[in-house]
Amino acid sequence: MQKKILTFAGALLLSTVISGTAAARDGWYAAIRGGVTNSNMNSVEESSTTTATADVDFDNVWMMSGAVGYRYSYFRAELEYSYREDHEETSSSGGSGTEFGFHNLMLNGYFDFLPNYVVSPYISAGIGWSQINMDIFSTNFGERITENNDTDNFTWSIGAGMTVRVNKCLNIDAGYRYLDMGDIDNANINAHEVYFGLRYTF
Repeated sequence: MQKKILTFAGALLLSTVISGTAAARDGWYAAIRGGVTNSNMNSVEESSTTTATADVDFDNVWMMSGAVGYRYSYFRAELEYSYREDHEETSSSGGSGTEFGFHNLMLNGYFDFLPNYVVSPYISAGIGWSQINMDIFSTNFGERITENNDTDNFTWSIGAGMTVRVNKCLNIDAGYRYLDMGDIDNANINAHEVYFGLRYTF
């Protein structure tokens, strides 16, 4: 009997720790995030242009973002601005290459599976706008020649992650998302992103 009581007490204590001391707060929140972005440029059709025929996997660069949103029960919606360090990919000779960077404004939606628990997985999706800046450069007789390719594109994203609730207001988020930023000069631009962040509900 005593063993059963101890087992029940342990299970009750564990459930209390998992579920937290208070329900997570609904309302307006602010979030900051930082992480790593890996961008890719892939051909979408055959072309004689330099951009379209190149399949480039850029080096990892850092990213940071800020967001303002609203949480209600299982759902969150937010407006997020993200900035990323510029990428650069050069040929083995160093005489030519591509400089690439982008920043975007996204409307994101989240579904939290266990919003009132200490640990909760979530899925996300977003739509928005990206400003893409890309320069293709080459050196000819010591002179650098640059072809500028800038565009504003519709962007969409999908992702998933995990939230750790510190208290009813403060959360730590970690996640992954895939972004598709459309085409530029017959090449598709996309990115894989891993991030960590803090979110505070007022």
